[in-house]
Amino acid sequence: MDISSYTTEDLVCDESFRNYCSGSDRVAVQFWEAWIRDHPEKAGEVQEAQRLVSILNAGQGNVREQLEQLKDGITRYDLLKTTIAAEPVRRKIRIARWKYATSIAAAVLAVVAVVWLMTPGKNTAPAPSMAQVIQSGSEPRKTVVLPDGSVVTLHSNTRLTLADGFGRTGREITLSGEALFDIARDGQLPFIVHTSTVDVEVLGTLFNLNAYPQTGYTETSLFRGKIAVSLKGHPEEKMILTPSQKSVVFDRAGRVDRPAADSVLKRISLTVDPVDHKAKEIAWVRNRIKIEDEPLEVIAARLQAWYGIPIVFADNEAKSYRYSGTFESETVVKALEALQLSYPFNFRVENDTVIIGK
Repeated sequence: MDISSYTTEDLVCDESFRNYCSGSDRVAVQFWEAWIRDHPEKAGEVQEAQRLVSILNAGQGNVREQLEQLKDGITRYDLLKTTIAAEPVRRKIRIARWKYATSIAAAVLAVVAVVWLMTPGKNTAPAPSMAQVIQSGSEPRKTVVLPDGSVVTLHSNTRLTLADGFGRTGREITLSGEALFDIARDGQLPFIVHTSTVDVEVLGTLFNLNAYPQTGYTETSLFRGKIAVSLKGHPEEKMILTPSQKSVVFDRAGRVDRPAADSVLKRISLTVDPVDHKAKEIAWVRNRIKIEDEPLEVIAARLQAWYGIPIVFADNEAKSYRYSGTFESETVVKALEALQLSYPFNFRVENDTVIIGK
């Protein structure tokens, strides 16, 4: 097939292109850099193919089969975003006018990147015979598509370990931290999440699991489907949850007491925010930030900590601009364009860095 007629899928399935993405083959890198330079009309397909390659599990079976699983996972991710944002978004923008400054430009990049362990220029994923580990580090949110098509969004400082043979002989993972799971259905391979206090078994569902070791409790919140929560080491002590319910297991002195008292294992309803009527248990997933009369220099620091996005200033004057407002599920362009309607300013994005000027 003529390479110039390659589709995104063809590029992903081309071994030479994958080697170019990973940087593992110097000849492939030189070839594809030249080809991309000579075919600017293919920039869209190339960019999408690079994104897909970065989240495929290299060396774990037929690439086209993996690609179909990945596409299914991305579809599930889009449905997940729709579920999270079920209520209408109400955006409020108020521009405060001050003696020496009239407005600010607040840049919010709220697109959750779907990434896997391998990205261009970095080492490839571990061999399939080894347990794979996914960590979010200090990132406030990190979304991954697992080999079975399940979508998992990790909160900050969360560690997810996939058992050997995940997706082939079983679907078991271990969680330390907090994550939102949207599980792909598989009647032959139940999905099981292990924590230090509970085991959660599902076939296909949407749920949040909070299992930070330092909190002293494990909270499992169900939004769709059905799950079974059992105490670690006591599988006979099982609780079935239905949508809008959650279980709370208290870890006492570093161990889970047997549920002799009701305070150890509880079933309660989800907590709904009285303002936006959304479940507080997954408020961390939603890209929402509220700012009240703060200088841009302070706002930029908050945005960098929350979204992990570098924000710099082209001049010092802009640092003193003040701003009040609320944004939810906004991209950087939409947020800035909305602010520009109130007062004109300049901004640009270069190499994943937001540059703000007056």
